[in-house]
Amino acid sequence: METLQTYLLIIPKGSALPLSIKNVQGVLAACRMEIGTLFGYTDENRGVGITGGVDFVDLDGPIVILKLKGRFWHQRPTVLARVSSYLIERIPEIVDVMVDDPWELTDEANNAAD
Repeated sequence: METLQTYLLIIPKGSALPLSIKNVQGVLAACRMEIGTLFGYTDENRGVGITGGVDFVDLDGPIVILKLKGRFWHQRPTVLARVSSYLIERIPEIVDVMVDDPWELTDEANNAAD
């Protein structure tokens, strides 16, 4: 099995990258940093119970499929909308961003998070 290394792609809003797995993963890594208050990637956020994260799952044509995991302060549909907006602004060929399992967008998923 081949491993795809993720690179951080910080590009200004309004810039356009072509749609590719590598570009989606790189822009998603930048998203995690730039709107990091949504996620549990820092000690400060984890300290207040925010453990949420977002992972790339697949690219199905022009549709990006993500996985939400952990606990978020914001409602999960809001988190997905913010991440979606971030990705689409930088990779305009993306037509939709969705989760792997619709249950990931529920309050139950958030409450069940470790």
